[in-house]
Amino acid sequence: MLSVAAAAADPLDVLGSYDPGSAGYNAMTVGLDGIAYLGSWGGPAQCPSLGVRIIDIHEPTAPLPIGAAAVYPGTTAEHVAAVHFATPAFTGNVLMAGIQRCKPGGAIQGGLAIWDVTDPSSPSEMAFFVTGRRSLGVHEFTVRQQGDRWLAYLAVPNSEITDGSGDLRIVDITDPRNPVQVRDWGAKKDAGLPVGAHGQCAPYCRGSVPDAYLHSVALSPDGRTAYLSYWDLGVLILDVTEPSAPRQLGWFVEPPSDEGNTHSVALAHDGKLMLVADETEAPPWGALRLVDIADPGNPRQVATFETTDAASARQGEPYAYSVHNPLTDDRNPDQAYLAWYGDGVRLVNIVDASQPTEIASWVPPHGGMIWNVAFVGDLLLAGDINNGLYILRRS
Repeated sequence: MLSVAAAAADPLDVLGSYDPGSAGYNAMTVGLDGIAYLGSWGGPAQCPSLGVRIIDIHEPTAPLPIGAAAVYPGTTAEHVAAVHFATPAFTGNVLMAGIQRCKPGGAIQGGLAIWDVTDPSSPSEMAFFVTGRRSLGVHEFTVRQQGDRWLAYLAVPNSEITDGSGDLRIVDITDPRNPVQVRDWGAKKDAGLPVGAHGQCAPYCRGSVPDAYLHSVALSPDGRTAYLSYWDLGVLILDVTEPSAPRQLGWFVEPPSDEGNTHSVALAHDGKLMLVADETEAPPWGALRLVDIADPGNPRQVATFETTDAASARQGEPYAYSVHNPLTDDRNPDQAYLAWYGDGVRLVNIVDASQPTEIASWVPPHGGMIWNVAFVGDLLLAGDINNGLYILRRS
């Protein structure tokens, strides 16, 4: 296991920040055309239902809040995406948010919210794709243009054991006003693997959170391969060249002695390297796994990467020193940006996947907990659970 050296490079430069005053309830951020979108979360005990905050960052040293979208009572909007559409059905900027109910039951619906943000100061709902009445809703997702179609790949955790539908939903959003499901896929019904919690998913479930459900979805650069982060089941690799007929290509599962908790994936080296982030609430803290998938039928772990705090098993608040979301650099395929909760943003050189090396780091002040990082041109956005939005200069 490789840990970073004690002396790290100079921190990333912070240009500006925006604190919406919702400490503990901020989530993922993304950006498009000089606008940042900041998601929100909550739980059964506290569910502020903040939706997605919209922030003008044309002047990055002075971010300006201009509105909100996808505000639905009793829900969270943790995972967000903002893309530009240019299809016969619609041309403009589209914001999508994964909506989950804070509590099971009741009349509140979970699903994918689709909003027109062409004028970000006046957002309007275009559609709401409902994912079922028993599952909580969409946790994480990814969207991609494939040929003349736009497709959304939705992770609907535990859908297979609550609604009977697969945890993966593939939805055609080419007309964002009329999303249509193309296919659902589940590890149990389509791959014969156990899902659920505790004994339901033996022998794969283990550790402090023994569970098997789809948490996140990533796509290869060409959009033909999907990588399903299935918690203790690891990563299931699907050929989605034809989205209506997914076909399993491979499976990366962690050793039974490890905690598991496969949270999310990013792709590097033209899709031949998989960065697998494991999320844990307490020591042993979740690390980053670097997995060679040149042969998707035979994934091979080549290294792990940890911060010094994670490697030392230092005690801290829940999730304090666990990795959360990885991001690969479209301008430099040999670099990865890692959102590492209390250990901030870590910039890592992955030119040699067997020897990941930290280049730079930035740790937020005031008890920061970095949820994710995202690119907007020469800027790097960081979503902070406690402090909102940070705007950094991209290395």
